[in-house]
Amino acid sequence: MRHVLDIDYDPVRFQQNRLRLEARAAFRVDDRVPVGYCVVPRFFAPIFGIPYGEIFRDAETQYYWLLQFIKYRMERIREDVWTSAVITVAPYFDNVTNASAFGADIGWSETETPRARPTLKDPSLAERLTPPDPMSGLWGKAQEWRSVMHDLARETKVTVGGVEGRVEVARAGIGGEGPHMVAIDLVGDDFYWWQVERPQTCHALLRTITDGMIAAEERFRSLDPGPRGGYGIAEDAAQVMSAAMFREFCAPYDAALFERFGKGLPDGRGMHMCGDSSHLLATLRDDLRISSFNLFGCRVEPEVIARELGGRVRLWGNLDPILLKDGTPGQVRRAAIRCLEALAPCGGLMLGDGANVCPGTPLENLDAVTTACEEYAQRGLHPPP
Repeated sequence: MRHVLDIDYDPVRFQQNRLRLEARAAFRVDDRVPVGYCVVPRFFAPIFGIPYGEIFRDAETQYYWLLQFIKYRMERIREDVWTSAVITVAPYFDNVTNASAFGADIGWSETETPRARPTLKDPSLAERLTPPDPMSGLWGKAQEWRSVMHDLARETKVTVGGVEGRVEVARAGIGGEGPHMVAIDLVGDDFYWWQVERPQTCHALLRTITDGMIAAEERFRSLDPGPRGGYGIAEDAAQVMSAAMFREFCAPYDAALFERFGKGLPDGRGMHMCGDSSHLLATLRDDLRISSFNLFGCRVEPEVIARELGGRVRLWGNLDPILLKDGTPGQVRRAAIRCLEALAPCGGLMLGDGANVCPGTPLENLDAVTTACEEYAQRGLHPPP
């Protein structure tokens, strides 16, 4: 075997986790609210003493480190996302995959996450943009790396708590950045001004981006057919907009993707948005009809999201990442209890960060979140199983 991964994890927990997640999907609670985090490679790089750029060196190097990160996570972070001895990996390029395919210049660093550098500084350039080939930029590189990872998975031996497992490579897709987020990457902050001064240019660019994303996603699904659990979109750059601007420049294009790829799926309309999206919740609920709000920003008050989305949308979030990193376990526990008191009675909650676990976050603080869920369950205030 080319790679061997032995994970110290009690397999009994798989069934416990599965029951918690199934109850959440049905807007119920099993024994307690489940916990899950957005723990990505930048969290692990300093723990393993590697430069961040090492993760992007080549497909096998990334594959190796993804396995090590999963092992560390399963063994040391108490959460409920693991339901079997199947370990899933996928090519990872942070949040620049889609922008790269449309021609953004990607800046790579040994110490920082890759960043998209705008290339459409003039409206005339945006108006002339055409949908790219589905193998352009990091779309193509992701498919090349996915093929390598498939081969490596067949040469990997996995055991989890003595149970034989395996590595699977996630289904091919374009990545989660939504059309508006890609437009901001391509144009920069001027895109917000363009929405006021040159709205038709903005709509033309957003239509081009959406058409290109649809064509690429369809190509990848034809190359890698099979079931998918849902379709997720991230619109992190949108929460600074007014509700009216969001309805005009985000919602129609996100809706086109949801209609094309989310119909009939268990969680077909997943949305992620950092920052304070409080003023956009009604649009997410009524216009986009999202089915889940994933890792929503910590600036959204739990009581607000309970009122606007509770009981109708599955929720995942929204503890302050800075509190998780710099607070005490007691402070984290109290913040978690506040979220639970507001959101657990609605059902459909997975408690986690809002959004991203920062490098340097103490494991004791993450453990305090699960402890809070256990303590809250003992009070018997959540929906019945």
